[in-house]
Amino acid sequence: MGSPSQSTTLTPRQWQVVRYRAGGITQAELARVLNTTRENVNEIERRARLNIDAAKATIAALAELEAKGDVLVPNGTSVFEAVSMIILRADVLGVKLRGSADDILKAIRLRWRGRIHGYRLASAVKVEIAKDGSLFATDLASRVRIIPLAKRRSSA
Repeated sequence: MGSPSQSTTLTPRQWQVVRYRAGGITQAELARVLNTTRENVNEIERRARLNIDAAKATIAALAELEAKGDVLVPNGTSVFEAVSMIILRADVLGVKLRGSADDILKAIRLRWRGRIHGYRLASAVKVEIAKDGSLFATDLASRVRIIPLAKRRSSA
């Protein structure tokens, strides 16, 4: 496995500054080590902190979605994969959906008509999976609620 900087949004220089600063080196001392100015070290560190804060916010948002039982379907996702994502998330949550995979696919094609190009989503959609198995979707680009996603299961 490579260094941590290979799999993050921090640049190698930002990683270098963060590591030194975490070790207790002052910005002035680090500027001498890196042959630059203290102001430049300060700016590199500031940008690294912004990237770190953004990563933390992303993780928190994902954790919130997982806790709620929401599914984020990114733009560019095929409608078939969107159905699979919804069903998989419902399975993980232990929720029995009110419609079959075919019902969900029909609802997506009908209700998301202007949001599909070919067979791929043109914008990201958040799908809420309710405990009773109903589905509600919101187009994240326009914040338009597309409800409900799947029809109620009929009792035969």
